[in-house]
Amino acid sequence: MRKKLISVVLIAAMAATLFTACGKKGDNAETGNATPENASPTNTADTSSGEVINLDLWVFGGLSKEPEVFKKLADEFNASQDKIKVTVTTQEWGSRQEKIVTAFQGGDETAPDMYVLGPCIEEYGMNLGIISPLQEALPDIADQVKKLLLPEVADQVASRDGVLWTIPSWVDLSPYMMYNVEALKAIGLDENSVPKTWSEFKDAAIAMKEAGYVGYTIPMSMGNYSDVNNEFNYWNWQLGGSPISADGKTMTMNDEHAVTTVKYLNSLYEAGVFSENAANETYMDRHENFFGGVVATNIGYTYLNGLLEDMSVPEDFNYIMADMPVPDAGTNIDKDNAFYRMVSSNQEISISSITKNVEAVGEFLQFLIDKNYWHEWVTYVGARTPVDIASYEDAELRKQTEEVQPDLVRMYDEGTLMEGVKPKPSYGGLTEVQTVMAQYLADTIQGKYASVEEGLNALNEECQSVLDEYKE
Repeated sequence: MRKKLISVVLIAAMAATLFTACGKKGDNAETGNATPENASPTNTADTSSGEVINLDLWVFGGLSKEPEVFKKLADEFNASQDKIKVTVTTQEWGSRQEKIVTAFQGGDETAPDMYVLGPCIEEYGMNLGIISPLQEALPDIADQVKKLLLPEVADQVASRDGVLWTIPSWVDLSPYMMYNVEALKAIGLDENSVPKTWSEFKDAAIAMKEAGYVGYTIPMSMGNYSDVNNEFNYWNWQLGGSPISADGKTMTMNDEHAVTTVKYLNSLYEAGVFSENAANETYMDRHENFFGGVVATNIGYTYLNGLLEDMSVPEDFNYIMADMPVPDAGTNIDKDNAFYRMVSSNQEISISSITKNVEAVGEFLQFLIDKNYWHEWVTYVGARTPVDIASYEDAELRKQTEEVQPDLVRMYDEGTLMEGVKPKPSYGGLTEVQTVMAQYLADTIQGKYASVEEGLNALNEECQSVLDEYKE
């Protein structure tokens, strides 16, 4: 108890286009399809030469305090010795593809030695050869990382086919259902008796509305269309549903799972539990309304603590973060593809495949490991999910973790923190597809079609047309 946002990304795979269009420098750039073998650095600078070795680290995205962590640690490392100097540069998240590919095309004189971003393994490693597997470049560092991280993070976030590529700084886990504790008490429940199923959640949301709260709401403003799609996916994933086929060629937004999901969301809307202004509300509006005590329930993520500084939260506001309610017995579920919690990271440290300073990079990474830099996201940033085992099991570190993320410590003790998690799904496609999908979803959820089936058929047809045009 204490006071106080992931999505299916349907965008064009522009990096490959930029990569092949910019001209090349080396065989990897020519093919745009480097393998781990030919992506590995072969030139290693000798840190015993007496000359200062300059390492560049580019940090993309993150909460405002997160790049500061790398700058602070780089300063400490630079002060600890005189043969290597690490320079940290904060980069814009939105321009990452063009920036990274253009720098790589310029060779080791323009590309940094290390990147911090993610997910990055498939695109920048396996497809483009811009980064190398950590396990091949620095096997000793990789072995240490595997032992220190939560196994699920090492296996599912940082590795592919058993090979460790990156060092995740933290992960986000989503979605969770958050409850205003006072709203729960107002309908005869408490933090130990939250709704377990979809039908129980609907009943609770209706009761909370009758108690004076907004029971549940979805942000449906087209100002940030991805939020509409996220809300749909958080429920649809539980059925094994997906908006698009794995090969990125066929829209599946009118299949049985999508219909079941949207019918459920439409039933919540028809029951009047949504905010009256839901059609115009954004992601941040929804969170502000929850932490302001207006909305009783809220789909949340483990990094919400990092946003609370910018919100007006009453001193006596209490909430809990609990598992999402699950489909009722008898619901048709594709068990092979269904999942309830997603693990993702966008601040993974990776090594440039063309750096000549592998040995020096290894010394810096060893410094980070020895400093247990993973715990900085609890003590300094005050958000995210710690990925190191010590943050949960070392007595002193555990206490610090519990002060910021008590629900995560509780789930770790219960064995449910990483139970059934899967990596963030990735789909090929276009921003236009995501935009169209969001508008149709918002209209269908609000009952603007004669039936849910009619709305989703129209959605699927329109999105498939856009997708086909792009593929041609």
